[in-house]
Amino acid sequence: MVQYTIKVIERIVGISVNTFFFGAMLVVTSAWVGVCLLSRQPGDSALIQFLLLALLMVVATLLVLWHCQHKGFKLPFRWILLTAIFLRLMSVTGDPLFEDDFYRYLWDGYQTATTNDPYSHAPEKYFDEDVPEIFETILSYINYPAIATVYGPVVQWVFALAYRVAPGEIWPLQLMSAFADVVILWLLSRLGAGNALLLYAWSPLILKEHSLTAHPDVFSIALMFVSVVAAYRKRALLAGFALGLALGAKVFALLIVPFLFSRVWALGYWLRLGGATLVSLALITLSFGTIKIWIPEGLLAMADSWLFNSPLYYLLLPSLSFTSIKAILLVTFVLYVMVVFFRRFYKASPARSCDDGKLQQWTTSSAAFRGDWLFALFLLCLPVINPWYVTWLLPFAALYPRWWSWTASYTVLLSYWYGSNVGAIGSDSLQLPISVLILEFALVLLIPLTVWIAQKCRSRTK
Repeated sequence: MVQYTIKVIERIVGISVNTFFFGAMLVVTSAWVGVCLLSRQPGDSALIQFLLLALLMVVATLLVLWHCQHKGFKLPFRWILLTAIFLRLMSVTGDPLFEDDFYRYLWDGYQTATTNDPYSHAPEKYFDEDVPEIFETILSYINYPAIATVYGPVVQWVFALAYRVAPGEIWPLQLMSAFADVVILWLLSRLGAGNALLLYAWSPLILKEHSLTAHPDVFSIALMFVSVVAAYRKRALLAGFALGLALGAKVFALLIVPFLFSRVWALGYWLRLGGATLVSLALITLSFGTIKIWIPEGLLAMADSWLFNSPLYYLLLPSLSFTSIKAILLVTFVLYVMVVFFRRFYKASPARSCDDGKLQQWTTSSAAFRGDWLFALFLLCLPVINPWYVTWLLPFAALYPRWWSWTASYTVLLSYWYGSNVGAIGSDSLQLPISVLILEFALVLLIPLTVWIAQKCRSRTK
């Protein structure tokens, strides 16, 4: 068996990188075609089929990266970019899978485009009122219709634009999400991401949550990285304006604010960046005419009582109240951010600033920060960890590729093992089995540990 395995490995190593890459691309593309077809007619075993197809994509991607590492080959960015565009355009032919949040996007787009106020009234107010026929159907599918929207003002503009293109249709949102995702990929290349960009380009989680399901988090991530790249290039006004828009799309962009202020920049730069951010936020507020847009009713309801897929909460609930756990974890996270920020601030050299011509050195510059750890620890402090939340850290995981982060990007898909996805009804329809939760996070710990042990054993053998 060992000899046979060695022969197989030798044959794989003998294949040229070009042939290996395009062979793997064919496998990934075929698997994603299967997912898109599955999304249009999901059956009772759709979740299992999706997980198997996603696993096939992950294995093909890892084999390409292993082959490139063995050959010492750097993948051309145009290969990664073209395949990423193709996969995302393919997603537009599919339907959102395992989720119904998109009905809320379509309704919010209609409300924003026609009234410029998706925040004052919950969808149930319109149950007995005249609305266009297509939106009568959409209203009947909206989750938690008694609660107004959870989405920020910039995202509402995106929803409204999609409504203007095709009312009640999801494909404009899928197309815009795909474009934003490609922008993220390009920005990561500008920051110096190498072959690990392929992990992002071919990630089943990214493809599903962004271009297939059209989760609006992608817009905040894209704007956040526009701000990061602009700050690194010392373009304070652009960085600040993009940061304001990112905050208007999703509030999680607030986490990077302390790290955009560094000792490598002068006080005048800080003032310009902060001023541009405030102007951006003010313009967004004026466009809606109310500060209600920054504290949506839906966001407050979600933060108040929702619990899903959060291991620390399940672990601590037998001994502490829900409110106490939230307070302890969030205060702990804030202290962590403060410590990291001040260490970073005082270690940075004020004598040198970022060089526009050396963007590829961002990860080793004083401007860089480990956003993967930042967002991962923040997620662990939240009572709700939806699969698309993990996409917040994956751009940083492409800059700092680690086994734990990319393992999490696959295992979090197991959290769809609830409700109608597996045939549960009644009170169990929104409950994630504890066994699935344990498996999900155990794999995040065990796979990196196994790889580390294997590497240690290999180095000792050598």
